[in-house]
Amino acid sequence: MFKSYRSRLFTIIFGVSVFVYLLSFVHIIKGIGNNIFTSILILLISVFIAMRESKYMSYPLEKLNEGVKKITNGEYDYNIDIDVTEEFAELSKNFNKMSSKLKSNYEELRKESQELIKKNNELQDLYMELEASYEQMEAVTNELEASESRYRTLVDNMSDILWFTDKEYNIEFINNRSLKFLDYLPDEMIGKKIFEYIDDDDKKLMEDLMTGKINMAEIKFKKRDGSTILTETRVKIVKNSEDELLGIQGLSRDITDYCNAKKEILERNRQILAIGNVTQLLTKNLEPRDILYSIAEKISTILSSPLCTIRTVNESGKLELMVAAGELKDMPLLKELSLTSDENVKLLVSKEITILDANKFPADYVLLRRLKQLNVKNIISVPLISKDKAVGALNILTTSRLANDISLLRSVADSVSIAIENANLYDNLRDWYLRTIDALAYAVEAKDRYTKGHSLRVSKYAAMIGESMGLPKDEIEKLKIAGILHDIGKIGISDKILTKPGKLTKEEYDKIKQHPSISRKILEPIGLSKDIIDGIEKHHERYDGKGYPFGLDDDNIPLIAAILCVADSFDAMTSDRSYRKGMPFDEAVNELLKYKGTQFNPRVVDSVISIYMRDRKKIERIKREIEIAN
Repeated sequence: MFKSYRSRLFTIIFGVSVFVYLLSFVHIIKGIGNNIFTSILILLISVFIAMRESKYMSYPLEKLNEGVKKITNGEYDYNIDIDVTEEFAELSKNFNKMSSKLKSNYEELRKESQELIKKNNELQDLYMELEASYEQMEAVTNELEASESRYRTLVDNMSDILWFTDKEYNIEFINNRSLKFLDYLPDEMIGKKIFEYIDDDDKKLMEDLMTGKINMAEIKFKKRDGSTILTETRVKIVKNSEDELLGIQGLSRDITDYCNAKKEILERNRQILAIGNVTQLLTKNLEPRDILYSIAEKISTILSSPLCTIRTVNESGKLELMVAAGELKDMPLLKELSLTSDENVKLLVSKEITILDANKFPADYVLLRRLKQLNVKNIISVPLISKDKAVGALNILTTSRLANDISLLRSVADSVSIAIENANLYDNLRDWYLRTIDALAYAVEAKDRYTKGHSLRVSKYAAMIGESMGLPKDEIEKLKIAGILHDIGKIGISDKILTKPGKLTKEEYDKIKQHPSISRKILEPIGLSKDIIDGIEKHHERYDGKGYPFGLDDDNIPLIAAILCVADSFDAMTSDRSYRKGMPFDEAVNELLKYKGTQFNPRVVDSVISIYMRDRKKIERIKREIEIAN
């Protein structure tokens, strides 16, 4: 009837109140009975209703109380069924669920208690074992503490900086070597980024180390005073079992002194190698001036100098240019230099290395402007001493004072002095040598006035052809000498045959054909180059193989001989003889073309034609100058 306990209670109270009110109202309105009877009736009715409803309302509470007692006594299977109202029905349902849950929890707790009792027993056993080994553990602990102390002592006294950072590169540990090498206490560095102590130039390299791209590098650490030390730094990335980064461990060894020593050794080796290279040049079979140029070029390269010059003291006491090398070697350079009296005394009298101001150095305006563009500040002038006398100066233009290379320059200067002395001796010997050759040539030409100047003209023609063909300088020199001496063998031929105005007989011509072989016999003992002697001996060979003395053809004929053949024939055709007049240059050139590929080497003829077409006056000038000289 009632859906809830609250609505039932409300109905009863409200009903009693209405009933009392109605009785009172009837009593007042109608004057019913006396008041005592009415009061007793109302009291009885109220008692009846109260007893009935009290019993009805207390029933659910009694059932709940009984259920609580049962559960308290451990009867978790006990259930109640109260359906007086929906509320008590819901309450009994929840009570039964609670009872069931308590039973389940009780069972679980009972099982856990049993397990705990079992584990407690095991722990008791373990405790007994631990108790038994306590003294042993204490001994091991003491040993570990001693070991840790020894490890700490070892770490703090090792020669390298040992450090550890977290994954954010904050220093968590660094040993006491930080004080020795960086002037920082460990406590000053702990908690700071390690990059604060790395030189700016090496921070990228350090980052590569810390991220595992490389595991070793040379890193510069900054000291408290701002200076740096160079270290060989190795790192190890520390991770846990799940491959998560924990931090970075590093070991940095100071290699500053080692690297300085290494640089010094390399510098010494560079100097020794440079001196060795320069000394080696002195032993090469080159002209002294070529050797001097090679030395200047080598110095310019080694010292990164834009200009290196070698000058000698001439008769007027000025420094005369011999060779120049380097980037500015083709700039306008003064042939002679005049230094101030103080500089002269210091350089040439006291024989001291002198550093000159580039802005005050006597030089062409164009060169000075270029020196400013290259930021050349100094000119190091090294005296060249021979037999305790200053014979010249080695000048090196630089952007610095090159203090580290002074000893190198002193050593090189000795080699340059030797080269200059050799150059002077070579020039003297060469002059004597050439005069001797000229004398031999004149001895041949003295037999026939018509051949006077012939050897010198052939020499000049041959050199001109060689230059046109792009031959190297030493080959040109060989052509000059071979040209002068090409007919030296005619000394062994009778004057009657050489000066005979008419046609030679076969026997006489056979005698003439012997002069190349006679030339070899004369020249071999004096030590002339084999190329020169071969060229002289074979200058009458023909391109078609019909020449003498060996009948060589094509490329079997040495190039010097092929050039001498053309030069000799050209001069013979254009020179007067006792029995004919010399032909004009045009006709002689046509004759060369006519016999190109038969008597004459085509390449040599083409070169002569090229010279004649390009600069005919050059050929004419050679002939005219020698005629005037004779």
